[in-house]
Amino acid sequence: MKTLTCNCGFKVTDENKYKVEAAMWHHAIQDHSDMLKSMTVEMLEQWLQNKDEQLKVGV
Repeated sequence: MKTLTCNCGFKVTDENKYKVEAAMWHHAIQDHSDMLKSMTVEMLEQWLQNKDEQLKVGV
């Protein structure tokens, strides 16, 4: 089972890591668009690396 959790508390869990990632992107775009717009490429890259690590350990 793969799980990702947003800093706001939104959590998504599924067997398929791509569904988890897609749901998290949907959430980020819908609920945090202003934050995403203000992030630099480097900030977004770091955020993605952190989420990838979450998926690897299944947290």
